Amino acid sequence: MLRLSLGESGWHRLRQCTAFLRTLSEIGGLSTASGRAYHTSPTCRREKSKKSKKPSVRAPGFQPLPGSDMRYFGEENNKQAGSAMPRPSRGPANLPAFKPELVSAPLESDIDEAYARKARAERLERFLTNDEVFHRCACFGIDRNQFDTWSAKFVDAASKNKIERLKPANLLSVLARGGMETFDDFIVNQFFAYLAKEAPDVVKNTKFLREITDLRFPNEWSPDARKVQRRIIMHVGPTNSGKTHNALQRMRASKSGIYCSPLRLLAHEVYSRLLADGIPCVLITGEDRRMPDFAELGIEPSGYTVTGRPISKMVSCTVEMAPNVHCHVAVIDEIQMIADRSRGWAWTYALLNMRADEIHLCGEPSAVPLVKRICASLDEEVEVHEYSRLGKLEVSPDSLEGKWSNVQKGDCVVAFSRKDIFHIKSMIEEATGLRCAVIYGGLPPETRAEQARLFNDPDSGYDVLVASDAVGMGINLTINRVVFTTLSKWDGNMTRPISVSQTRQIGGRAGRHNSGVDGGKVTTLVASDIKNLDKAMGLQPHQLRVAGLKPPAEVIEVFSRQFPKVP
Repeated sequence: MLRLSLGESGWHRLRQCTAFLRTLSEIGGLSTASGRAYHTSPTCRREKSKKSKKPSVRAPGFQPLPGSDMRYFGEENNKQAGSAMPRPSRGPANLPAFKPELVSAPLESDIDEAYARKARAERLERFLTNDEVFHRCACFGIDRNQFDTWSAKFVDAASKNKIERLKPANLLSVLARGGMETFDDFIVNQFFAYLAKEAPDVVKNTKFLREITDLRFPNEWSPDARKVQRRIIMHVGPTNSGKTHNALQRMRASKSGIYCSPLRLLAHEVYSRLLADGIPCVLITGEDRRMPDFAELGIEPSGYTVTGRPISKMVSCTVEMAPNVHCHVAVIDEIQMIADRSRGWAWTYALLNMRADEIHLCGEPSAVPLVKRICASLDEEVEVHEYSRLGKLEVSPDSLEGKWSNVQKGDCVVAFSRKDIFHIKSMIEEATGLRCAVIYGGLPPETRAEQARLFNDPDSGYDVLVASDAVGMGINLTINRVVFTTLSKWDGNMTRPISVSQTRQIGGRAGRHNSGVDGGKVTTLVASDIKNLDKAMGLQPHQLRVAGLKPPAEVIEVFSRQFPKVP
């Protein structure tokens, strides 16, 4: 809706608004990043900072990070510098040979306090010489002398661990989840917080703006939800542990329920299952709305609206489309997505605003401390049910050695772009004679369901699945072995390694319980990725420290009124 209603000046005001929203650590780790963290500003409309003419001022302890990519995050521009370094491709550079991609970001498994300390030094170095940061400050009356003075003091304090939020131990989650772009925005937010504390006169022009954009108490945005005595239950564990199944069983047994899915494919799967069992269900996604045929099901609606439309007992929706109605049981799947830099706000909104007697949250253990802190601010307690994996899972010591002929029946070959998926499908069918089903996020729900049915049916003739990372989000498939073609993907800005959480989720789809297989295996296409895969599968994701938060339209409107002449 924002993209349709905001003009060029509206986008500029929105960027200004979200860039100065306060971090919400006081209520248990909730945090607002800048507008870019929520992708509210199209890349093509972002202002490009000019190359600084100031001499480089090294931050204390600065050392270039191994593999850091200054083209994207530094002030230097390779084109201006005459660099011949090619831009990373959107997928495997050479599919037949399948050479590993050059990745300019570290593996999550390599992000520790030592790395965080080096990353902090590098980004603080950039902060001192970045004209875009100064331009933000100049918009609020901070002149060059003030900026130079206080930015140097800020960098010195941060380098000496005098700023709590910028201590290396507190940066692990930020670096692992959001990468360097999020980290840059995080540093700018901490700079303004530092000025508010140490030099209030310097930021006196932003005091009123900070007050009207104070998002520290989002629990106050939904008084209707606060009137409901809610019971919060978390189901946490690895993939194929039955956590979502148990939550859905509780929803099915209730008088009314809402299932919030991370994917429209998964929302459609739950919708189809409920209908198949004779339970009326409404499907709501960003592209599709479907009402059940009560006459065909032979069931009476649970009621009628004032316009005479029948009311269904159940709703299956994507989390962004969750309806604001009361229900007995709500299930919010993949709760760890609350920390996602582009979509996390939707999980936060659902958790804070869902009007349900019982709310079941399914996901990874890494989300438990954060959810508990958020719910404590609502005077609500959290019950935690822990699950263990049903069935064995192991990392195979042998890769496919780069040969498609080594693909076997029951394999799921994972790639991260639609072009690669169809290319790989063709090569596997040519090399092995096995027919391949295909699943990726852009498939229509009916087509996706048909492809899954063909792969799960041993007599269909489709013995191999080529899929995107969509298979990691709970879609039920009978997979014997997961094969990663690469451990990195294009994120819209650069090619970066997939996270530990993504690796474990996708790999964990092998060896589904009650599939007739003793256990599942995970491997890679090339031998050079085996070590990193084995390391990632053996790690637990970092505990989440922040949650996404989206400013309400009212806040953006009030803020924009303060800049009537901004173009």
